[in-house]
Amino acid sequence: MNNIKYSRYYYKPKKRKKKLILILLLFFILIGGAVYSLFFLDASSFASRLVITYRLLFNDFRYIERNLEEGNYTVVINDGGPLLSKKPYNPRLLRYLGEAYYYISSNLTGKEKDETLAQAIRLLRKSMVLSEGGTIPRYYFILGMAYFERGIKYYELAAMYLTDAIKSGYVDKKSYEIIGLCYYRLKAYDSAISYFKKAMEVSKKDITRLFLASSYKEKGMFESASKEFDYLIKNTDDDAIREEALSQSAWIDFKEERYEDAKKKLMKVLEIDSNSDFAHYLIGNIYEKEGDIISARKEWRTALRINPKNIDAIKKLY
Repeated sequence: MNNIKYSRYYYKPKKRKKKLILILLLFFILIGGAVYSLFFLDASSFASRLVITYRLLFNDFRYIERNLEEGNYTVVINDGGPLLSKKPYNPRLLRYLGEAYYYISSNLTGKEKDETLAQAIRLLRKSMVLSEGGTIPRYYFILGMAYFERGIKYYELAAMYLTDAIKSGYVDKKSYEIIGLCYYRLKAYDSAISYFKKAMEVSKKDITRLFLASSYKEKGMFESASKEFDYLIKNTDDDAIREEALSQSAWIDFKEERYEDAKKKLMKVLEIDSNSDFAHYLIGNIYEKEGDIISARKEWRTALRINPKNIDAIKKLY
């Protein structure tokens, strides 16, 4: 009898203990699942927020700067954008993203390129306003180049910022050439000549010499222009540059009534490019000066057939 009571006495508590263990186990499973769902199912997002918080608290943008230096411009924009949205007046972030947008625009075209350049300009100019220690000279150059890439409407601003870069001590190997191009397109030929001559001191490129000669020609400095054109005709390896040098040199010969010299140069132009409407047009003008109107009209018609938009040929024929 005592043995039976003894067994009953210990049987029931053992059953209750097992139930308690199961309940606790289920409870911890539910809690663990909730914690896992909260922190680990979106682990990448959580980690990203944690990194952003750290960088903002300690102004630690070394990762952004390193990727910019390595040319990882997409990384700079994707990772720097969220930081800038939290700190929209931080000049360093503005500089980094502005530079990244400028360089990434080189792979774009059309409207997308123009919008990217506009974004680069907006960020860089904002950084300049907010930089208490003054603008880093290199960023004047980048801003000037961004304006230059947007086209002739912005060439005046491009020349201004590129000049500011030089004055501040930053001179890129193409600084003088780009400023010269800006002034040439703006028809400020005195300034163009000055900067093309400085560019030639840095690098004697044929294309720079061609623009220098063209600037001389536009200023009416025919002797200086002819000297540079003659050099290119004899020495350049680029057929396009030789063709342009021959064409412009022939134009000077025509203006100074050296018609045979002009005709010889224009025939060389046609050897390079038989579809040069300019060469046919100017040969027509030479025939006109020589009193051969039939031959002149033939050349003008040829010029117009090659280029229906040749206004000078249209005026001669109609």
